[in-house]
Amino acid sequence: MADNFQLKKPAQGGEEGGWALTLADMMTLLLCFFVLLLTIADVDQNKYKDVSESLAEAMGVEVKGRTPDGAPIARMSVSKDQRNIFEMQIEMSRLVGRETDALKIKMRPDSVAIILKGEFFFKSGKADLTPPAIKVLNQIVPTLAKSPYDIVVEGHSDNIPMHSKQFPSNWELSSARASAVARYLLKNGFSKKRIKVLGMADTAPMYPNTDENGKSIPENQKRNRRVTLLVFPPKSAPANK
Repeated sequence: MADNFQLKKPAQGGEEGGWALTLADMMTLLLCFFVLLLTIADVDQNKYKDVSESLAEAMGVEVKGRTPDGAPIARMSVSKDQRNIFEMQIEMSRLVGRETDALKIKMRPDSVAIILKGEFFFKSGKADLTPPAIKVLNQIVPTLAKSPYDIVVEGHSDNIPMHSKQFPSNWELSSARASAVARYLLKNGFSKKRIKVLGMADTAPMYPNTDENGKSIPENQKRNRRVTLLVFPPKSAPANK
């Protein structure tokens, strides 16, 4: 069944649409909200200015002067690195959609995170890429290899202790899985000068491994077993320490 796996193509204009449409909708709704406030209420101008400037700062909007009545004039300031990140996210979404059975794409402030789901890419307790995983990587690696981007490959595990002759702990297992993905990238044309590998074990879960009573949450543990490709604009990836 897994051998027939195919990546889903993003729908046009639906949930799989581009980030730009969502951002435009949000900005439009905020504008309508403020217009509505101004038409139905007596607005404290000082509070209005404070709220406007706070929203501008949170969204990365630079305030450029004021109107005659004191309202801030904002202009979106997008850096070259941000544009590169947006372009990478759009390119990856075109290839695979936002989420499939194999992977998920998330936007971060400084990078694009391509989350490779552990249960699809590796068998339990192993660090060898499965045949379906290789098919998935074959569809995204050429684009990554030809790009100018830097990549940090992070291996993550759940909180279940790992004990085997090959992998004495989750540190070794998570590192080995990240290394397997990194080797595949290098084998298929990605420059070793633009890649870093980190084994994170269970130190950075996406979801709580246990509930408030300390009972394991199997579904969350499953989600936490993953390898994440953090795609950065050139020279923006974290330096080795």
